[in-house]
Amino acid sequence: MGHERSEMDDPELQRMTARLEALASPQRLRIFRLLVEHEPEGLVSGGVAERLEQPHNAVSFHLKSLQHAGLVTVQREGRYQRYRADMPQVRGLLSYLTENCCGGTVSCGTAIPMLINPENSC
Repeated sequence: MGHERSEMDDPELQRMTARLEALASPQRLRIFRLLVEHEPEGLVSGGVAERLEQPHNAVSFHLKSLQHAGLVTVQREGRYQRYRADMPQVRGLLSYLTENCCGGTVSCGTAIPMLINPENSC
């Protein structure tokens, strides 16, 4: 009997699971959507906290979680950190979730590429 690869040994599955888990928090989902809205400039963490009327330390915690999951990037600007949605990673997540959509039938085959095509988005 051959060695079957377990789900725990699949690094891509682990990455995608971590990204979905990060977005499963209502606070992190709101933060992430705000960062997507402000692409490509992104926002400093204080700007995120201000717009969402949340404490800065709580927003910083959630931003770190999103960064750890690979959904946002951070760039230091003096004493501030600017966060941006990592759109190539988001497109990769959408692609992973939809790669076998509808068994490849025409019914959804035209809509999915529009979601993940870099020329049609940020």
